[in-house]
Amino acid sequence: MMHLKNANLTPINLAEAIFEPFWDPSLSGLEAWTIEPGEQHGLKVEQNWCWVSFEWADRPVDGPALVMQREFDVDCSGYDRLLFSLVPPPNTTIQVTVQTNLGNYAEEYFLETSEKQELCLDLHGAVKIHRIRLKIETNEGGVQSGWLNWIGLQKTSLLDPVLQQWAIEDTAWEGYLKPDNFEPNFKPFAGLLVNDEELVAIRARYVTAFGDINNSPIAQNAAEIAREARKISPERRVGDFVNFWGDTRYNRKRDDGRVLLGTTLGGFGVQAASAGLLLKDKELLRLAARFALSISRCEHWDDGMICRFPGSTWEHRCFVQSLCTFETALILDLAGELFTDLGREWIERRIAEEGLASIRYNTWKHEYIFHNNQLAWFSPGRMAGALLLEKTWPRARVEAELAYQDLVESLEYAILPDGGYVEGPTYFTTVAHFAGMALYLYAKARNKSFASVIPTSMQRTSDFAASVASTTPDTDVIPICDAGHLLDQNTLAVMASLLPNSAWNAMLQKSMARLNGLPETLFALSLTEKNLEVTYHQPSYIYLPEMGLMTSTRQLGNTQVKLLVMGNHAGAGHTHEDKGSFVLEFAGEIFAMDPGTCDYSHPLADMLKNCERHNMLVPYGTPERPAPPIPLMVDLKPIGNGDDLSFNAWIDASQGWEDYYLHWKRQWASTSPDELTITDKYELLSGEGVEFYWNTRLPVTIGNESITISGVRGTIHLIIPQDCSVRVDELPMLTGKPQQRIAFRKPGRSGTLIIQAKLTLN
Repeated sequence: MMHLKNANLTPINLAEAIFEPFWDPSLSGLEAWTIEPGEQHGLKVEQNWCWVSFEWADRPVDGPALVMQREFDVDCSGYDRLLFSLVPPPNTTIQVTVQTNLGNYAEEYFLETSEKQELCLDLHGAVKIHRIRLKIETNEGGVQSGWLNWIGLQKTSLLDPVLQQWAIEDTAWEGYLKPDNFEPNFKPFAGLLVNDEELVAIRARYVTAFGDINNSPIAQNAAEIAREARKISPERRVGDFVNFWGDTRYNRKRDDGRVLLGTTLGGFGVQAASAGLLLKDKELLRLAARFALSISRCEHWDDGMICRFPGSTWEHRCFVQSLCTFETALILDLAGELFTDLGREWIERRIAEEGLASIRYNTWKHEYIFHNNQLAWFSPGRMAGALLLEKTWPRARVEAELAYQDLVESLEYAILPDGGYVEGPTYFTTVAHFAGMALYLYAKARNKSFASVIPTSMQRTSDFAASVASTTPDTDVIPICDAGHLLDQNTLAVMASLLPNSAWNAMLQKSMARLNGLPETLFALSLTEKNLEVTYHQPSYIYLPEMGLMTSTRQLGNTQVKLLVMGNHAGAGHTHEDKGSFVLEFAGEIFAMDPGTCDYSHPLADMLKNCERHNMLVPYGTPERPAPPIPLMVDLKPIGNGDDLSFNAWIDASQGWEDYYLHWKRQWASTSPDELTITDKYELLSGEGVEFYWNTRLPVTIGNESITISGVRGTIHLIIPQDCSVRVDELPMLTGKPQQRIAFRKPGRSGTLIIQAKLTLN
């Protein structure tokens, strides 16, 4: 990794320039910064994905948490303000001091939230910057983290003209859209997703289910789309770049909320087009067409300035390009009647040059994307764009064939031989929904059945689905790795159509029950033309040896007890510091939780990966926060057995903890569903002792001899070991109830810590 010693002032537009590009490992000047020691509070500052990250293990006893400075020789004569882009920990005081040829200038900022900031500091006519000093103070205890994005300059008098160039008032798009009095036949242009005959059948299903299609969930969704659209038009969201959904890591602060792409694959514009076509609503179709034209009007189909920085090769892969290509291609299909020849060909050119070219560049450059979720992620846009273009330009057919070949190859790599998927259930949506969408479009275009184009790798995932399926009524999956609790219906519809007698179908039925029994999207409807009967029964014991995941699901009364044990597949991405952790669901609630993840734009997303957020045994008494590496480059697999009555498992959890544990072995023993004993045998190399963490969001009460975790239908009592003290820490979550961390502390560098859990129905 190369770091530049000298700061180069690089203009990014007529009003602004950057001279410290922290986000780019090749251009970042981190090594030129002097950082004051912070060993006593576990300070770490390091180059990361697209920022310089900082973290401390606890609040300093006295003084600031972070002080760093760097010498510069920057000519700032053409600018009047310094800009410092960062994401702070909550409730911190940040001081920026700039030494210039005219003296020192300082500003202090108190920042309550962990939102991305562009701090501004007046340069008072200075023409040279000689030094910048950053100081961060906090009153918050515990682990805190944030990151530094970049430092730049701004000429305020030129900023308005720069921004005004994107102001578009024309919503009629004369020459690109047919006039308002044009009456469409409500037929798709290319039939990529659905044809005329299929539309008739889908409308009939809604009429049968609801009496009138206008009473259906999709009609209600269309009404919500229309209400939101009237608040702000797509033309007002045109800019030099396109936001990656609501993710704020890559865009400028001033672009927050300027979303054209929606929050799911098939965003605002595609939803409007789908609903408009189904409901024969001309206004919604026209709105969708305006979204496609507005996306096409954006200068770059990319996230933000950091992805197109002059002289830099850093890029956020082709996530935004894929979404833009998918959105515009699907809208051209579903609302194609409303475009003129000029409008259609202009968008097709943007698809070819900005969309498919960028996707092809990423496919050529990055071999790793074939081995995780990303090639599948990019495939719906690539496939939809190529299939649309081949209707106009037949030579584009070769791109669609290559997209199919690349996708099938990637899925064979990404899905393990045991059917497991190492990045967790949410990232599996890129296999099911995203890859499934691309494969579905390809099958329709080539007049083949969907099943005939599905690679065998997708058909071996039944045990994976059963392992991660949640037993709670309001959630679909256990959120291991970077995951949430719910899966989208497109994902579930794809997998249920392939494996109807699996947990995928059970999850689909649960999801559809929330919407009166019908899917909410055109794609899911197309895959579930007939009701998929569920004949699925959850296995009592599952082991995925390649993935390193083990689960036990047993009956207790009329409820289920599900225990999931975490291992590791060497090098697995989007994972956490949780090898040897576990999740326990009982009586329809989560008693021992995995926090999953949250919005990646928030530093909490990094903190939720930490071992102390999981049900782990963690050393205490070290100045730094003890942790294993992510990713963990070794296989770590549990060994065990189970049946309808009992479950036993063992794991050597010390791998990755070589600086802290000489050895650490964990055992789960349960002779019946109403009891569980977890035994940790360990010897430390560093630290004063260990803390056993049990995390939950349910109410917790500390008694004299036990801890009580109280659910609606069930209760768990954790017996307090006589050689342990106990406390409950309240840890923040981005939404919902806080995380309650029960901490059993046992002093001493070696020993055995035993936690006994008793499960009872209320």
